[in-house]
Order: sequence, then C-alpha cells, then structure tokens
Amino acid sequence: MQNLSPIGWALRPLKNYAKFSGRASRAEFWWFFLFLFVVWMAVYFLLVGSVISAARTQSAPSAGMMGMFGGLGLVLIFFWLAMLLPTLAVQTRRLHDTNRSGWWLGGFYLLYVLYFVMLFGSMGSMLVPGAQPTDPSQVSGGMFGATMILGIVIFIYMITLLVFYCLPGTKGTNSYGEDPYGPDVEQVFA
Repeated sequence: MQNLSPIGWALRPLKNYAKFSGRASRAEFWWFFLFLFVVWMAVYFLLVGSVISAARTQSAPSAGMMGMFGGLGLVLIFFWLAMLLPTLAVQTRRLHDTNRSGWWLGGFYLLYVLYFVMLFGSMGSMLVPGAQPTDPSQVSGGMFGATMILGIVIFIYMITLLVFYCLPGTKGTNSYGEDPYGPDVEQVFA
C-alpha cells in the first residue's frame, strides 16, 4: 500500500485514467469524488456570484458577462468529458473491490438511458414542431406512469450502488485482483 495524502488519493484515478480492471479502495474513490465536488461547486459559485452581481446592478447582462457564461460553460463541458472515463473506471474498480461486477454500473446507466427515452417519448407530442399544443396533463397516462415507476427503480438502484461503494473491500485477493491496501495493512476508512 502506498501512504498517500488526500490529494494523492484524489489524483490516483487520473493516473489510472481508463483502467477498468483491478480494484479501487474506498479512499481512492471518495477522495476523487470530493475533488470533483469541490471543482463543480467552485464553478457553480462563480456562476451564481456573477448572476447576483448582475442582478444588483439591475441592468441587462453585458457582452463580457455573457461571454464568461459561454466560456465557463465550455470549461464545464470539457471538464465533464475529461472526467467521464476516470469516473466510470473508478466506480467500476470500486465495485470490483467489493467483489461485484462492473455490470452493476452498466445496468444503472442502461436504465438511466431508458428512463430518458421514455421521458421524452411520453412528452413527444408536446415537442413536435407545428403540432397542436397539448396540455401536459393529457400525456399518455400509461407511459407517464411507467416512466415514474422506472424513476423510482433508478433511485433505489442508486441507493444500492451507494451502499456498495461504502462497503469495505474484500480482504486479500478476490476475483478482480489484489487488495488495493495490501496485506496486513489497516484501511483508511476502517
């Protein structure tokens, strides 16, 4: 086991950028997600602060402010795209540490895609250009109900994955590789 600082643990998934095999410790997983959360919150507060300052001046947004929103938006999109693979990889390796298949994560994202297909499908009549505007309450009840049930299933699935991510990894070697903490080493979050 490496004796890493919190920053070392947070950056470790970036060193294993697209490595889906092996195992990730709880420390690696949670420090990485804390890093992502801090970055997202910093950008969020920048955006909110600029909106509040523009609202206090009670004037129309300037071209510079609109450019900043566009620039920060592009930075957020590129950051999200850059972090997508290491996020999926560390989630998969964390599941491997608890001796579970990465397909638990694959199943979650497949359900998530199905949810959005059903959600937009149930509102498709409202989105068709040139069609008569439809009252949202008139959307197909069966499709809407199935979409809501799937949303509840996804929520329960998310809770299940969260529990898996919080569980300690299996001691010693499991079917996915060596213990990320090494033999006879006390775990960080034990």
